[in-house]
Amino acid sequence: MLIIVGFKRTLVTAALPYVNNVPHLGNIICTLRADIYSRYLKLNGRDALFICGTDESGTRTEIEAQKRGLTPDKYCKQMHDDILTNFNWLGIEFDNFGRTSSETNKELTQEIFTDLDKKGLILEKELTLLYCKHDDRYLPDSYVEGICPHCGFDGAKGDQCDNCSKFLEPAELKEPKCKLCGRTPEVRKDMHLFLDLPKLSPSLKKWIESKRDWKGVTRNMPLSWIKEGLEPRCISRNLKWGTKIPKKGYEDKVFYVWFDAPVGYIAFTRDYLKKDWKTWWQSKDTRIIHFLGKDNVPFHTIIWPSELMSNSKWTLPDYVASNEYLNYQGQQFSKSRNVGIFTSDLDKVGIEPSLWRFYLSVTLPEHKDYDFSWQDLMDKTNNELVANIGNFLFRTLSFSKKHFGEVPKCALSPDDIKVIDKVEKLKEKYALKMETFELKEALKTVLEISNLSNQYFQKNEPWVLVKTDKVRCGTVLNVCLNLCSTIGRLLYPFVPVSSEDLWEQLGYKDDVGKSRGAVLTVGQKLGKPSILFKKIEKEDADKFEVMFSGKDAKGSKSSKKSEKDDGDGMVTYEEFSKLKFKVGTVVDVKDHPEADKLYVLSVDLGTEVRQIVAGMKAYYKPDEMKGKQVIVVSNLKPAKLRGIESQGMVLAAEKGKDVVLLSVDKMIKNGANVC
Repeated sequence: MLIIVGFKRTLVTAALPYVNNVPHLGNIICTLRADIYSRYLKLNGRDALFICGTDESGTRTEIEAQKRGLTPDKYCKQMHDDILTNFNWLGIEFDNFGRTSSETNKELTQEIFTDLDKKGLILEKELTLLYCKHDDRYLPDSYVEGICPHCGFDGAKGDQCDNCSKFLEPAELKEPKCKLCGRTPEVRKDMHLFLDLPKLSPSLKKWIESKRDWKGVTRNMPLSWIKEGLEPRCISRNLKWGTKIPKKGYEDKVFYVWFDAPVGYIAFTRDYLKKDWKTWWQSKDTRIIHFLGKDNVPFHTIIWPSELMSNSKWTLPDYVASNEYLNYQGQQFSKSRNVGIFTSDLDKVGIEPSLWRFYLSVTLPEHKDYDFSWQDLMDKTNNELVANIGNFLFRTLSFSKKHFGEVPKCALSPDDIKVIDKVEKLKEKYALKMETFELKEALKTVLEISNLSNQYFQKNEPWVLVKTDKVRCGTVLNVCLNLCSTIGRLLYPFVPVSSEDLWEQLGYKDDVGKSRGAVLTVGQKLGKPSILFKKIEKEDADKFEVMFSGKDAKGSKSSKKSEKDDGDGMVTYEEFSKLKFKVGTVVDVKDHPEADKLYVLSVDLGTEVRQIVAGMKAYYKPDEMKGKQVIVVSNLKPAKLRGIESQGMVLAAEKGKDVVLLSVDKMIKNGANVC
């Protein structure tokens, strides 16, 4: 089996879930990937830790706690326990699941800050902020509304006007109101601290460019940001809840959530290992792997390594495994609108954890977004897990138990050896995919082995052999039982509970998780066979689709009629102003799997990376598009183009056979509005 060499140990992390809500199905993708990879490493005798925890800082924490009449600490403790309970139900096995509000995390965050400050990497700058006397708090962007100073729209938010799309500062708003109490806040000026990213840019660039195996957005996005020119990042906040800043004049402030949150990876390791934690965070023999969604890429490739560069003793991440988004039936998940299924709902629908884990694993959005649907869940579960893997396992075990009761003797034929050789090659393919973080492809390799096993069982007809040639029947079943053992071991990282059940049915004494090198022995008594995976019924899938479809669950159409245009092709200013145009940089270009003329682009819009399908293949080569700044219609409703979701539109000009992308005449920061 392929093993990546050069490291004595691997520390695996998953993005920290924020305590404002329990994670939904899309949020847990990176956590599941980390769990699968961690289990795989441990199963193969590798020294590995899986570290995670709750992210507990920020304004939303204070406000959510206040709504419930709790202290922030009690609120965070409740959410931490709820989130962990939901993860445990799904079979996620952390070595430690900590809290960023821990004293250890505060101490380490302050240590890193102090080292940065000593190196001259912390800047001071005056900011103009809004303060609500009634609520006794400075108001972040999302908690202020008022009249836009540019277009006069009443209802503009503190960071941007939804009508004219111009970026705003809260203090720019006319007649601003606090969204918490509705009162008028006052303007105050205050000094804040900034991380000097421009000074760190050369070191960051060198580090990222050294990561030759980094893929797509994970590599291209931070390099694009560095090329544009990084700006100092504010790392202080006017809050009471959080990690206090150990600098004179800033004792009343706390650190920005994205400054102290990733330090939690170190703190949770230290709390778990006590004395030996430094061998995992201050050693070249440790490989640190971060699993996260693509929206967290800039924080883990820019902010977080900048913090670690405060002192040469820290081990920098070796690999950042980002994933795309899992959407819900063409919509975004929303707890308030009851759209989509959240982890707190999973145990209520009667679908076992193994089925959820299998489905999420076989559809992992590793390279492109994926759209969850109940029909798809049913089809993939019933056709691939139940009919393929489950069918082979139960047929083999029930027939073997009935006619032999133990692992029979075998005398392999040339055809048997050919099948075994094919399986060995597929196991090598599986290992390569697991080692290179292609977890979905690794699982598909297990499906290939199971399909081959079903064909072998069917071709050899043991139900006939048991009557005509019991010795040959024993050989066939011996091969099939060993194939069951192989499948169980390869499946373990994906569906651990079901694999343990299978292990018991095969008569093993040890757990599959501790089964490195375990082999079936002739005469080994078989356990009681049982069906491992149950089908999902159509009526249940239909019921759940209605249950989690939101306010329009009954399928009633909107009563609003579309207005007719004037007939002259003209649009009003009001109609045109609804469109939002932003500047973005193309950071990745892939061929559309189902269309010869289309590309699938990843476009960095500053605060996020969008997947956009564009018909530019006949006019541009991928290298000609990468790094190019383009104009994007950013508020188009996502639509599927030949099966791939497009989250916007790239503008181009057309004259006859000539098509050229629209751009800007000089580089500008991604996310800039076109006005």
